[in-house]
Amino acid sequence: MIQRIQSVFLFLASASLILTFFFPMAEFIGAGDSLVLYVYKVQSLVPDSTNVYDIWFIMPLLAIVSLVTIFSFITIFMYKNRLGQIKVIRFLMFLIAALVGVVFLYYYDVLAKASMAEPNFVQVGAFAPLLSIVFLYFAYRGVVKDEKLIRSADRLR
Repeated sequence: MIQRIQSVFLFLASASLILTFFFPMAEFIGAGDSLVLYVYKVQSLVPDSTNVYDIWFIMPLLAIVSLVTIFSFITIFMYKNRLGQIKVIRFLMFLIAALVGVVFLYYYDVLAKASMAEPNFVQVGAFAPLLSIVFLYFAYRGVVKDEKLIRSADRLR
């Protein structure tokens, strides 16, 4: 299990998504309000401002990141079921693509209008999902390579 390089890539994908819980994904510094988008909250930097965004606003983002983090770690231990690993990794890559789409299409518009500012996406939390999808792709390639190796060995028997 641990000698397989895809296990390392799956662990790195999970670890890179854990970074999104500690670092902001975007900052919206504007005339109306100054907002910071985290995976689990939208924080206003203006003192004594009321938080108009409840947990249900951020729930899709939190759910996707949590699911991908947990399942990419669980997928490490599915090493005996390579075809199942391939399916799970494909699904996780789709979920991360959906996460990036949701952040850039939905949260970008809503928070940019609320703060009257353009976002600053140069944050660790914004690059972590992109890094995670790269690690998942490398893990996918490793699992496919193992599957081809096993099939060719079965043909020789």
